[in-house]
Parts: sequence; structure tokens; C-alpha cells
Amino acid sequence: SALTIDPVKTGFQEYETKMNAIQVIKANTRGKNTMDEIVAALDDLNTYADKTIYNFAQMTSNIGKFTAQGLNVKQATEAVKGMANLAAASGASAEDMARATYQMSQSLSGTIKMIDWNSLRNANMATTELKNTLIALAKVHGITIDKMIAEEGTFEQTLSKGWLTGEMFTEAMNIYSGVYSEAELKAKGFTDSQIKNFQELAAMAESAATEVKTFSQLWDVLKETAQSGWTQTWELIIGD
Repeated sequence: SALTIDPVKTGFQEYETKMNAIQVIKANTRGKNTMDEIVAALDDLNTYADKTIYNFAQMTSNIGKFTAQGLNVKQATEAVKGMANLAAASGASAEDMARATYQMSQSLSGTIKMIDWNSLRNANMATTELKNTLIALAKVHGITIDKMIAEEGTFEQTLSKGWLTGEMFTEAMNIYSGVYSEAELKAKGFTDSQIKNFQELAAMAESAATEVKTFSQLWDVLKETAQSGWTQTWELIIGD
């Protein structure tokens, strides 16, 4: 039933989720993205969701929140993938990831404060690797982060200075999603050893998100794939 009858209904629900998401994204990205670009981004996200332990509905909802903060649909898609990879690498559940992504999306147009960081911590996503990535980003942006940590005592306490912008956090998520090429990372000012570390980090995070390790995860992936197939069927029948 879970792989034959149920996906007909859940596929229709996912289809409606996609239609609503297109409407929200179009409203948030007026002039930035064409209809074809929005549909292509959502299809890309759906393919990614099918391969991971996270579901399309949650990730689509998060894209709408990211575009509401000024990101175009491609930037939002890569940022959501990065959040999912970060969550998988840190062992966070889909629910934890969704809550943390919602909190972080509210700060993307400004700066990341302690309350936002605490949402990542509560989801077990405030890892040492993430801190090191953000510190490396701060340095290439000309921020004296080492001095701030020495003065404030901890990385978390430095956030009160307002140095961690939403744009910089999005860059970190792009590193986790592996969107940057070696040339792009070098152009940003990273060293060869940092670039190698980022590439390994992205590969490890994607592996954590896409490699099924338990029977429960396998079952979730199978149901998500069957559901997505019916989503495409409903789209062909009714239209987009």
C-alpha cells in the first residue's frame, strides 16, 4: 500500500505543494527568475530530495522562505541543499533541519545573532566544521575574527558584533552543497589546503545526505521516490 496506493494521494499533495511553491517563489522573485527557471530549480530540488532522507515538501517550503529574504530561486535551492547536507552530516532529523532552516531564513536579509545560532545548536547542526568554515569565510572577507574570539571568549559570543551576515552564511551553505568550483573558491581568496578541505567537506556532507544506512531510511526514500513519480504524473494530467 505504501508503495502503490498511498503515493497516488501523497503525490497529488506534493503536486499541490509544488504549485503553491511556484506561486510564492514567483511573488518573491519578480523580475529575477522566469517560470522555466523556477520549475527547473524545483525539479532539481525534487531529484535531490528523492536521493536523500529529507522530503521535497519541507525543502520546497524552505525555498519560499529563502526567496522571501531576497535570494533568487537558484541561490535559494543551493542554500537549502547546503542546509540539508549540513543536517545530514551532523545527524539532524528532517524535523530539526526544517526548524533550523526556518529560523535561519528569517535572518538572511540581516545578520545572524545568538538566537539564530542557538536554533542550529538545538538541531545539533552547530558543528565545529561549520564554525571553522565560517571563520575561514570571515578571514577572506577581511574580518578580524581571531581577535574577536580572543576578546569575546568564544565564537558564539562574537555574533553580538554583527559580523556574520546572511550573505556570508549563504556562502557557507553553498560550500556544503558543493556549488563552488575550485576556481571560484580560489578567486574568493582561499588557500589550496582550504579548498581541498571544503571539497572533502561537501563530498562528506552529500554522502551523509544521500547514502542510506538503515531500513527506515531506505523505506522513506522508496516512498518519496514513488510519491515523486505520481507528482509528475499529476502534473502531466492537470498541468503546471
